[in-house]
Amino acid sequence: MEFEFSDLEPADLDEVVELEILCFPTPWRRSLFLEELCRKDQCTWIKASPKDPSTGFKVAAYMGFWRAVDEAHITNLAVRPQFRRQGLARALLNQTLEIAKAKGCLRATLEVRPSNLAARALYESVGFSDAAIRPRYYIDNGEDALIMWKNGL
Repeated sequence: MEFEFSDLEPADLDEVVELEILCFPTPWRRSLFLEELCRKDQCTWIKASPKDPSTGFKVAAYMGFWRAVDEAHITNLAVRPQFRRQGLARALLNQTLEIAKAKGCLRATLEVRPSNLAARALYESVGFSDAAIRPRYYIDNGEDALIMWKNGL
């Protein structure tokens, strides 16, 4: 399946909130996404939309990052279950890293659950490497977060 990448818009938030609930044990609230979308100088959100309208979705996946000087801090990456294992997460991640680079970011960081082996493998495959641990980062179960960095965007 083919996808188009574009900026996330407030009109997309119903699907984004639905996808947050599907993907994360502690989903972000709609109001937080709306606040992020209003801070375009610091926050960037990209969506992947299926080119085939028969899917019934405008948002197959989304990803966001915060820009802090010359660093991109990846916040969320979510893909609808029916669009997984098709290379969409990798394509969206690469697209987002290119946007971060165009905005002056030299490197990127993120937190990931050590137990999320699929996400870790994805990040490692595009050049992220383990840097540190944030103890008890995830509030739903107290799991640590693995901090990963990618230099040289």
